Amino acid sequence: MLKYSSIVILVLILACGVSARDYDYDKLLKGAEKYVVEVNIQTEVSFGTQTTDVESRGIGTIVTPDGMVIFDGRPIDSDDPFSTMTGMQISAEPTKIEIIFFDGKTFEAEFIGIDRFTKLGFAKIIPKDNEKFEYVRFSDRKKFQIGDMLISLMLLPEYVDPPLSVDIGMVTANLEEPEKFTLTVGFNELELVSVLFDSTGAAVGMLGYMTNPNLASMSPNQMMDPFGQMEDFFPLLGVISADKIKKLIDDPPKKGKVTRGWLGIYLQALTPDIAEFWGIQAGGGIIVNEVVNGSPADSAGFKTGDIIVTLNNEEIMVDKEENIPIFQREISEMGANAIVNFGILRRTDGRVDTLALALNLAPAPITPSEAPDFKDDNFELKVRDMVFADYNLYNLDPAKFKGVVVKEVESGGWASVGGISPGDIIQSIGGEDIGSIEDARTIFEKLEEDKPKEVVFFVFRDNKTLFINIKTDW
Repeated sequence: MLKYSSIVILVLILACGVSARDYDYDKLLKGAEKYVVEVNIQTEVSFGTQTTDVESRGIGTIVTPDGMVIFDGRPIDSDDPFSTMTGMQISAEPTKIEIIFFDGKTFEAEFIGIDRFTKLGFAKIIPKDNEKFEYVRFSDRKKFQIGDMLISLMLLPEYVDPPLSVDIGMVTANLEEPEKFTLTVGFNELELVSVLFDSTGAAVGMLGYMTNPNLASMSPNQMMDPFGQMEDFFPLLGVISADKIKKLIDDPPKKGKVTRGWLGIYLQALTPDIAEFWGIQAGGGIIVNEVVNGSPADSAGFKTGDIIVTLNNEEIMVDKEENIPIFQREISEMGANAIVNFGILRRTDGRVDTLALALNLAPAPITPSEAPDFKDDNFELKVRDMVFADYNLYNLDPAKFKGVVVKEVESGGWASVGGISPGDIIQSIGGEDIGSIEDARTIFEKLEEDKPKEVVFFVFRDNKTLFINIKTDW
């Protein structure tokens, strides 16, 4: 058996060598230099009382004639699990995006948004004279075979000329769990979001990584909260398919625009042990632990204890907590207003009934990073509107509890010295109730006119309320 395995590996290596020599690298590079660009991003990163400017440099690809560019969005991604768990927002705001062509032409670009699953970033070149741009044309590839060779491009350091190099990788597996994913070997994380070319020179996708199921379970908007544990996960690189990229190009993620689908339940996996205990014959499923009031699931008649076993007539093979985020992602990617059919098992008085429930998904609640915010320069703090995650974190009733969340506090400012902390929820200022950032803006503007010597803030912190008296120095 060992001898046979060695022969197979040797054959694959020889096949890879022949395939690699078949590439016309010069032609590929000359073609790619028309639409592959350098993306330089200046970002203001804020957390609590700390703010710093960060610069990043990476590879980008023009994907439309009017200059839409896809790049690695991870350096400016603000959707992080820590923000959800603590109410403190890590904010990464791009302040300048520069697109540099390899012939020396330079353009400013406008940030569009980041896809929360693939972490593909999107920006739009600001043309100088209504230019049209060369762009990559992706070819759909329905199936990759193990052993298929792929080429990616890597942006080299600034002191190197020429600035691009090629790298060769190989398809090593077509994964089924925890999600369908074409796995590759030979590439590295410096090449993320580089276009992948097949042996014919066709652009068949981009280099991405498989979502870490455990980290993905901490969704920023707490759309559905699984009862699993987070653990380290070695990144697996592979193909973001051309069809997925095309959908994102047609409808790119935009900051403040929510198109994700939302069901509105808290859940856990139907494990073999639970299924056996309840006497349920199913290969997996989703147990509904709680239904969010007013959500699509609530309107459709979901109840705590229901077990979802089919989604659009397809069996849900979720039998462990690690696979729950894949179900979350399916729901999210179906999009708001999508009609979804569920097969439900409901245990009632010792029997198990089978139900069919259909509903229209709602737009997902916005995340802390998507919430509108306002900065007051006098008190040197930034506040944002409350979102679903805030109410969920403290088990608050949105109909009764109002306020704005402190997003940032500048060290040494009036708010910081007075005792305001990031994550505080300000319910009133100077006796005036606050329900939104617009309320806050109005109150702060009035304070600037009146210039009082001290201002009392009424704050919710750690499930307690307190008054904070802030001294001013107009």
